[in-house]
Amino acid sequence: MAEDPSEARLNWAVSSTAESHTPNAVLWSAGALGILATAVGAILPVFVGVWQTQLGLRVEQAGFVAAIELLAQVAGTCIVLWASQRWSWRTMAAAGLGVMVAGNMATAVSDSFYSLMLARAIGATGGGLVRALCMMCLAKAVSPGRAFAMYAGAQVALAALTTAGMPHLIASLGSKAPFLALAAASIIGFTFCPFLPKDSAPSSSDASRGQVAIPASAAFAIAALFIYFAGQGALWTYLAAIGGHQLISAVGITHALTYINVAGLVGALGVGALAHRVNPRAALVTLLATETLSIVGLFNTHAAGLFIASACGFYFSWCASFPFQFTVIAQSDRSGRASALVPAADGVGLAGGAALAGVVLPALRLPSVGAICELASFIGVGLFIMASVLSQMSSNQEPRPVDSGASTGE
Repeated sequence: MAEDPSEARLNWAVSSTAESHTPNAVLWSAGALGILATAVGAILPVFVGVWQTQLGLRVEQAGFVAAIELLAQVAGTCIVLWASQRWSWRTMAAAGLGVMVAGNMATAVSDSFYSLMLARAIGATGGGLVRALCMMCLAKAVSPGRAFAMYAGAQVALAALTTAGMPHLIASLGSKAPFLALAAASIIGFTFCPFLPKDSAPSSSDASRGQVAIPASAAFAIAALFIYFAGQGALWTYLAAIGGHQLISAVGITHALTYINVAGLVGALGVGALAHRVNPRAALVTLLATETLSIVGLFNTHAAGLFIASACGFYFSWCASFPFQFTVIAQSDRSGRASALVPAADGVGLAGGAALAGVVLPALRLPSVGAICELASFIGVGLFIMASVLSQMSSNQEPRPVDSGASTGE
């Protein structure tokens, strides 16, 4: 049953049998669950250090657990792609939270490399499922970019707060405390599930029309996200090392790694909140120029102040670009299936970029990570522009869906 045109901009395109909820209730509930699902990944480097010191893992073992965390997130995303045609959002959220509780409880009692690896595989799979579900929900918002900007801003703020507070919590209560707290938070997260549609999968109407395959424009957009994040990961991983290479003092590097969180928050929440008013193609090109200037600054200064400014400019451009990228992805596939791939694409991209940089560093030296980042950013933005153009052409050729009000800023 189609919605009244006057309400089209206020409601999401769920099936006519789905339980009616205000868009804000669904959006905020899904966003809160998504933030909860990112808690471990946001401060994974902190846990890597803790696993080394308190569980006696070797550095490569701790790194392997971190890799399992990322890969299990991808597995959770794959489950969503399968389950979205069969389960409701409410069912998927409850299933993901249940797996998160089990994984975090198992992590809290793990005392060896193998038990920890299995526990994080379980917990991260649930987290990946919930995070992918969150992306599908945000893609159905009236303004996907603005919705994602608020989500990304909260994510950056959470990362900053937990990075600062987690060492004190672990020092006081031990390495088990964070995961017991996360298990408790996941249990509390079940209170958000009733706000999600319960009767049918939101994409069922698309499936009934045979719209199962991801459109070509969405495929380009997901590829763009992967390549772009691979570039960011190559530079981000070695930001502190770049500071040392440029003879920046340890205090200056510490300040840079602290202040970039503020820059990222301003970028994601401040600039990204304008995603519904700004053409995403123009925004991505502008932010690419800002990133280019920042990368040049990182490798051409020996002054702490300029290095801090360049690092903040780099992270600002990255975080501000993400909501506009998400806008392109959401507009390229209104079913939300492409948006569900966002956690997998950015997670694998970050890990792949860091690995690629590690391979080329011995031969090409540290400045090579700047070149990798810049090249990947140019390719990624180019693919995003191509995806946006294809999506717009497709929209002009086909009837508008019910949620056409979500297409703004284009």
